[in-house]
Amino acid sequence: MKRLLVILLACFSTSALADSPQLQKQMDETVKPFVGKYCVACHSGAQPTAQFDLKSYTTVEQVKDEFPRWSLLAERLTAHEMPPKQMPQPPAAAAQQIIDWVHSVRAEEIKRLGGDPGTVLARRLSNAEYNYTIRDLTGQDMELTRQFPVDPANTAGFDNSGESLTMSPALLNKYLQAARLVADHMVLKPDTIDFAPHLMQVESDHDKYAIQRIIAFYQAQPTSYADYFQAAWRYRYRAALGKPGATLASTAAQMKLSAKYLPMVWAILNDKDAVGPVAKLQGMWNALPAPKNADSLAVKTQAMENFVTRIRAETAMQFAAPVVKGLPGQSEPLHNWRLEEYAQNHTKSDPKALRAAGEPEPALPPIPKYPPLHEDASPRWAIVMAHARHGDADLVYPAGQKAAYQKAFDRLASVFPDTFYVSERGRYWPDQATDNGRLLSAGYHNTGGYYRDDTALMQLILDKKGRDQLNRLWNEFDFVADQTARTWTQYFFNQSGEVDGNINGPLSTESGSKRPMGHEVTDQFVIFQMRDKYLARWAADKEHNDPVAPKAFRWHFGLINTTLRNLEKQHAAAEPKHLAALLRFAERAYRRPLTAGERTDVLAYYKMLRTKNRLSHEAAVRDSIVGILMSPDFLYRFDLAKTASAPKPGLSKAALTKPFVAQPLSDYSLANRLSYFLWSSMPDAELMRHAAAGDLHQPGVLKAQALRMLKDARINGLATEFTGNWLVFRQFETNNSVDRQRFPAFDDDLREAMFQEPIRFMQDTITHDGSMLDLLYGKYTFVNPPLGKHYGMTACRMSRAT
Repeated sequence: MKRLLVILLACFSTSALADSPQLQKQMDETVKPFVGKYCVACHSGAQPTAQFDLKSYTTVEQVKDEFPRWSLLAERLTAHEMPPKQMPQPPAAAAQQIIDWVHSVRAEEIKRLGGDPGTVLARRLSNAEYNYTIRDLTGQDMELTRQFPVDPANTAGFDNSGESLTMSPALLNKYLQAARLVADHMVLKPDTIDFAPHLMQVESDHDKYAIQRIIAFYQAQPTSYADYFQAAWRYRYRAALGKPGATLASTAAQMKLSAKYLPMVWAILNDKDAVGPVAKLQGMWNALPAPKNADSLAVKTQAMENFVTRIRAETAMQFAAPVVKGLPGQSEPLHNWRLEEYAQNHTKSDPKALRAAGEPEPALPPIPKYPPLHEDASPRWAIVMAHARHGDADLVYPAGQKAAYQKAFDRLASVFPDTFYVSERGRYWPDQATDNGRLLSAGYHNTGGYYRDDTALMQLILDKKGRDQLNRLWNEFDFVADQTARTWTQYFFNQSGEVDGNINGPLSTESGSKRPMGHEVTDQFVIFQMRDKYLARWAADKEHNDPVAPKAFRWHFGLINTTLRNLEKQHAAAEPKHLAALLRFAERAYRRPLTAGERTDVLAYYKMLRTKNRLSHEAAVRDSIVGILMSPDFLYRFDLAKTASAPKPGLSKAALTKPFVAQPLSDYSLANRLSYFLWSSMPDAELMRHAAAGDLHQPGVLKAQALRMLKDARINGLATEFTGNWLVFRQFETNNSVDRQRFPAFDDDLREAMFQEPIRFMQDTITHDGSMLDLLYGKYTFVNPPLGKHYGMTACRMSRAT
């Protein structure tokens, strides 16, 4: 790696050497007389041989300007092909003087132009650079250039020079298609612009994006009871484990558990005078082995978790939807009230689950079939749970100790909820034996509608940062997917007729309502009008209807209205934030600060799309992103010098003879040079901060950034692109020249493993400061099982294989 740094830093320095007047003197005293005596007979006049008028050359600079001709002259003299045999021949020593002089001119020019790369063309991003840049710009690895033509290599075998990376009309169209695909991944969040890992074109795409983020958050939380029992064990034996100063907080941090929840678990494991399930759990806790005999620890803590999970499942609270005559049990307002009761009571124990010792168990009715589509499945679930509890001795309390035991069950429930969150819900929930797999669904009879249930997770596990993050994810779900408005609209037009019972003749749960004239369905007037209809339905038979129902109706419709009104405010407040994010996106895409004119142009284009083209805000932002990605400032690499002035055209011959002078790059161009060399991608935020501070050109800062970048996973870009082109294996992953009939073992998996082997080897060499000689003499490599099998290795793992 140090050797690489030396090469890297040398790339950003140049030297210039002055012409030696000795060459001109030799030309005047030796070359011109030789030419006049042996060459001008053929190579002069109006029609010189090969159109090569040697008499016209009077200065060294003229020779340099057309050096290929003089180089050919030297070759012909060396081969004794000039002068022609019929012409007078020069002495060998005289001819050698001319040959040596031509070589001296070449050597002098090489010295003079040392560090001068020649004309550096602005060039488009290579296919690989485009893919990596889109990945780092959007956070999504889309691999958009798979349908692009393969980049042509230059004469040195690399695909990163302006001479080879040209832009054709057909390729430009490919870039336009790719830009539209990127824009179709765009997500407008309340305060910024994001990109999804999949297309965002239809409503289900928006649902998928938001749901997957929430589910990923849920699954990332430390909710395993066994892990907390092990953490409590570590704290209990902290001295024996060599950590006498450990605290519950430090133990939780070490095991990546909730520092908020572990003390709750520790407390219940050490409750005084425990009875019932708490006493049994403490017995299992006290039976855990000491550190010297800890082989069975994992098995025994898992048994503790299994015990708690079983007891909590059997004692979980059960709720049914309020009954209102004429409304189905799955009526959305009543169904959601039931879901909310479950959500608020996961840390409570059902007293009806216990029975006294000696008390005969009630006869078990047979489990009925699932109810009709629109009916509440709660009665069936109660029977299912009665069967689950039947015969469980852990639910029996001694005579006269009902209150103490119920308190113990309540204590257990307060620490160990029957669930921390509900991630999926079918129409018969909480019975998940069938119709499950509908993530975050409210369990309506159709697939629409979602419901949040994570109160226990919020209360017991998450700290403020976690709670804020989860609340933000659910708010983004509504903002991105508009799920409350969509669910309400679907309900209004497809089901709300249930409250009237006369839209389609007899009561029909599939009937809807008519939108009042002059109002949108989502207006507060419409929502509250529907609420009042449900209240009137309840009031029509107060004596027989559930007294809780009015509260459920007011809560349900009030929540919908509040949510929609808040979303309206959020959407209005978000538009200027999205435009600010659009400018930030453009700045990151251009890999430098925007000029005032560019900022104006981006916003003016958006405004034109809104006003002239009458696009929605989301569509206008999406098309603006396409415009940014089609800009030459994104598609091309420009390395600009610090000074704003460009070299003037039409330089004089005298100016061309001056030694090459290195022009210092701007810090932003330097950041781009560095990142595209090491990562084949755009600079990251830290590199851009140094560019903005203007200190990246300082050797110490440049070295520190290079070292940091060499340790970054994106160094894979250097290992893949530079090494792949250098060692000519870059296109191997698409190689189809092997006859697979003759070599059936060569499948796609083996080909990919062979392609990855040198990449991983080089990445390891770079990041661990290895020697390039290991390419020849290293006694290790990197293989996966298919490649290890191909090499005849009996066992291998995803690390160094020797």
